[in-house]
Amino acid sequence: MTYKKFKSNDIFNNTLEMYPKFDFVIYDSSIYLNSQGAISGAHVSNVGGIPTGHVSLYELNVDRAASVIEPFTKSGDNWYQNAPQGLIYPWVVKNGDRTSFKTLSKSAFNELDMGQGLTGSYPMSASIVHQHYTASTTSRTGWANRINSLQNILNYYTPVSNHYAFSSSLGDKGTQELNLISIPSIVFGTSVKRGSVDLNFYVSGTLIGQLKDENQDGNLIQVNPEGSTGSGSVAGVVLYNEGFVVLTGSWDIGNGFAGEDYGGTGVVSGSSWLRFGSGANDGVAVSNIVSSSFGMSLKGTTKSQTITMLTHAEKGEFNHSNNPTYRTYGQSATPLSSSAMYIENSDLSIKNIVSSSYTDPAASFEKTTYISSVAIYDENRNLIGIAKLATPVKKVENREFTFKLKVDI
Repeated sequence: MTYKKFKSNDIFNNTLEMYPKFDFVIYDSSIYLNSQGAISGAHVSNVGGIPTGHVSLYELNVDRAASVIEPFTKSGDNWYQNAPQGLIYPWVVKNGDRTSFKTLSKSAFNELDMGQGLTGSYPMSASIVHQHYTASTTSRTGWANRINSLQNILNYYTPVSNHYAFSSSLGDKGTQELNLISIPSIVFGTSVKRGSVDLNFYVSGTLIGQLKDENQDGNLIQVNPEGSTGSGSVAGVVLYNEGFVVLTGSWDIGNGFAGEDYGGTGVVSGSSWLRFGSGANDGVAVSNIVSSSFGMSLKGTTKSQTITMLTHAEKGEFNHSNNPTYRTYGQSATPLSSSAMYIENSDLSIKNIVSSSYTDPAASFEKTTYISSVAIYDENRNLIGIAKLATPVKKVENREFTFKLKVDI
C-alpha cells in the first residue's frame, strides 16, 4: 500500500452558508410546516414524535413509543438501571464528580441519593408562537411584559428604520395594541435571511392582505391586494437576528368581512394584521377561527463547515497492485523457506490486460491498474475515511489524476 501526504495547498477549509425555506400555514389552531401534516407510524401517530408544524431539535426517537418502565429503580439502598426500552434519553448517575443536567438545581441535586440515576428528554421541538397584546394605559406586567423585554433591541435597529423605535410619533409599543410572532432558532438557525419574510392573510381561501420586506430594511409593507386599505403602508417590523415579527398595522383588511373570534374569548374582532397568526400555539381552541387562515414563509441561515481535499495520482504512481489477479493466472507464489532462508519467487509475471486489435499477437505490455477508492488516514495511519468511485478509473504509467474529496462536518 502506498501512502501520500497532503500538501499545504491540497486541503481547503470552507464555510457554506445555506438558506433553507420554511412555509408555515396556520388554520383552525393547527400549524402545518412545508405542507406536511402528521405522518402515522407503526408506534406513534406522528413518526417524528413531535406535534405537526414543529421542528425537532435532535431528530431522534423516530417512530418510537414511550415505555412505561422506569429507567432506574431502587432496591434496598441501591439504585439499578433497567434495560433500555422505548424512547432514547440522556442519563447520568449521581456520584462524586457531581455531573448533572443544567435544568436541575444544586439543591435538588443534593437531595438525591448517591448512585441515583438522572434522566433527560430528547423529543424536544419548537414552532412559531403567536401573542396578541391589547392596548394598555400602563406598563405591561406578567407574560405581557415580554414585549418590554424587546425594547433595547428594537431601539438598536432604529437607525435602519424609524418603525423599529419602541416609542415614537408612530406609536408606543409599550402601551399600544400589537401582535408578536416568535420564531425559534431551531427553525431559522443563526438568523432569518433578510428580505425573506412573507406574510399572507386569507379569508375563505382568498388573499386579503400580504406583507413583504421588499427593501430588506425590516419594514413589512402591505403589497397585495393593490389599492386595498393599507396598501403601501408599513404594518410591522422583523427582528432578523432575534427571530421576532412585531405587527402594529391596525387597519381593517377584511374588505367587508366582519371578522371572527380570533382571541377565542367569544368576541368577534375585525381582520387586521393585529390578528395575523391567531391560533399558533397561543391557546385558542379549535373551531374558533374557521374562516381565516395564515401563511408565513421565511428562509433561515445555516452554516456548514466543509473540508475539500485534493489527492493526486501522478505519472508512474499507483501502477502496481498486491491483488492476486494482478499476476498471470497459474503461477505459484509460494516462497521457498527453511530455518535459514526465506525467498519469494522473483519470476512472477504481471498479467497483460492491454487490449489488442488482433487476436495474435498480443498488444505491447503496459502496467495497468484501476483505482476504485481513496482511503484517508490520520497522522498515526489510522483509517478515518474511504471515498469510493462510482466507476473505477483506468491508470497507466503515462496518465495522472487528481481526485477531489469533500467532507461536510
